[in-house]
Amino acid sequence: MITLHICPVFAGKISQFQDLSSYKEAYEKAYKPLGVLLFGNQDFKFSFHFSGPQLELFKKHNPEFVELLKTLLVRKQIEVIGGGYYNPLFPLLFPMDRSAQIEKLSLAIRQNFGRRPRGMRLFADSWDPSLVLTLDECNMEYVLLENALLPIPKQLLLPVVMSDRGKTAKVLPVCSQFVPKKNEKPCEYLERILSEVNEIVSSRVCDAANADCETSLARMVAVPFDEESIAPLLEKSWLEEFAARAKERDDVRVEFSLPNSCAKSSEAFAQGYIHAGINPDIAKWCSVPYQKVENSGGYPTNIYDYIQIYDASRSLYNRMVYISLLLNQCRGDKIRRNAARDKLMAAQAGEAFICRSKSELEAFAARQMSYKNLTEAEKILRECSLFKESVTSYDYDGDGFCEYVCRLEKYGVCITQAGGSIFELNVIKSGVNYVDNFSRISAFDGIDDDYFRGIFVDHIFEEDEAAKYCKGETCRNGLFSARRYREISFSSQKQEILLETRTRFSTMDQPILLRKKYSVNSNGILVQYIIRNEGPIAVKAKFAVEMNLAELNLLGSDYKPYNFELVSAGSVIAGTSDSACHIEFDGGIVGKVSAMQISDANSGVSFVFTPNEEASVTYFPVSFRRRNMDGDIVQNESRTFVSAFIWDLDLPAGMEVEKTISFALSYARKQRKK
Repeated sequence: MITLHICPVFAGKISQFQDLSSYKEAYEKAYKPLGVLLFGNQDFKFSFHFSGPQLELFKKHNPEFVELLKTLLVRKQIEVIGGGYYNPLFPLLFPMDRSAQIEKLSLAIRQNFGRRPRGMRLFADSWDPSLVLTLDECNMEYVLLENALLPIPKQLLLPVVMSDRGKTAKVLPVCSQFVPKKNEKPCEYLERILSEVNEIVSSRVCDAANADCETSLARMVAVPFDEESIAPLLEKSWLEEFAARAKERDDVRVEFSLPNSCAKSSEAFAQGYIHAGINPDIAKWCSVPYQKVENSGGYPTNIYDYIQIYDASRSLYNRMVYISLLLNQCRGDKIRRNAARDKLMAAQAGEAFICRSKSELEAFAARQMSYKNLTEAEKILRECSLFKESVTSYDYDGDGFCEYVCRLEKYGVCITQAGGSIFELNVIKSGVNYVDNFSRISAFDGIDDDYFRGIFVDHIFEEDEAAKYCKGETCRNGLFSARRYREISFSSQKQEILLETRTRFSTMDQPILLRKKYSVNSNGILVQYIIRNEGPIAVKAKFAVEMNLAELNLLGSDYKPYNFELVSAGSVIAGTSDSACHIEFDGGIVGKVSAMQISDANSGVSFVFTPNEEASVTYFPVSFRRRNMDGDIVQNESRTFVSAFIWDLDLPAGMEVEKTISFALSYARKQRKK
């Protein structure tokens, strides 16, 4: 007779980035009915997994539910599983941060339920073999992992023991295919899972340690549930009927069990090595951006494959690693360092890197919350020791080329050789990254951008293409924006960066050289351009320098658009990013502009751009749409406000021209109350 231990594991999708109404709905629909069911039926056993922010919500808004779980825990009817406090993606973290996340959640579970967790679950099943040492260090006896990540010969519905450098960890299989299907009756479900279990037991050779190859070995499987999958079962007494049908079977014994009990009482263990991997549902999105592709290569997909595909996730990861390095190098006040580490841990929430929510703009909001926590961590670290403004050069994003990290009093910027633009702007006061932008994709936005929308993005256009650009349409050339610049010189002491690139312009294939010099000081950044015609004939063109500022707080009820002011021919033209459009002004541009100010009304931060000579300016909003990973629906992802200075170029052969733009940041003064 086969004995099958079913371990239901309930892990809700309540996010720290959602509003309170979402939490209340999930509690009334799933958590509360499940608690009532377990309290009235002692034969049922369930495991619960909570993140730290979820526990905080229950403790604050429904303390009676926490007390109910404590009662069920004493009755040995439930198990509370550990993990990372903020549901981080563990392979992306330094070992110290991994342990800190696990210990922080374990402490919260012990304080709330009186018992330390013995096992843990990973966000998005993001696994790495090096986690074996972390599990041992944190006294975790097992980890729950999606069965599909195990080597096929080891998928025996038995705990798998993996060893690494003398340490071992038990891996318990989680089978998502065992979740009841929609409208599936209990008797049909029972027949389906028993058929699959029999197929696994009979078709695969048992190589379990210390046991013969018997089909009578007790098998175990963890079945994952969330609010959406458990709620229909609770409404129609589905679980009670399933338990009754299981008891009627004479050929098999089906029991509800807890993972910790299965890990301790298993009659056999499989031994194997588990490569780095990620949940199969997420792995399908790791080959082509925003497209579901089955992995046919056979090589396991992991979280690093994901962040290499999605620029926004990779940028957040690079920022997180940078702050982690600053924190690990800090030798200042211990209390401040601990406060900075708390902010860093909050920024490591896995939902900010992999957001599968069906809500529009929520992925952007989650990332910005992480950026805010990282900036607050940096602010605390600056207080630990004497801060000094600096400009450093190193491979910040791991692409093999040097980037330039500028740490200034009011903000920090990162400059890349790819396009020679600013690709990160973290303002200390507001705590957000104003360059958290995308590039448009024709499949979702109707237009393709072949460059990243940063600050100080350079273009050179022919007359007709410039007209299209000012209308936000696809342009044939831009040239400089899509090229990689070459470093000519860099001085950390003078805080100067000199870059250079070349391109071929127009149908005449004219060679054009562009030199771009960043001069960084405490007052701001001065960008100098030298454009040289290296061809034999004169060049007439439009030279544009583009600025892109991400729209913030779009989901907030108190959302305010950007305010902008242009000084044009002695008068001031004002407006907002919401009202800006291409048909407001002649030809899509405003002429004779000597200064431009863009203000964030949400934080009181203003960005001032001043050219050395008058220029034309175009401005318009750009929205980005992307496919949702869960619902497969194309929806709004974020929005940016685009503005650009445009000059006419008329360069004879061998001649050059100089343009400069100064950039400064200011804070609005608070008005005194009368």
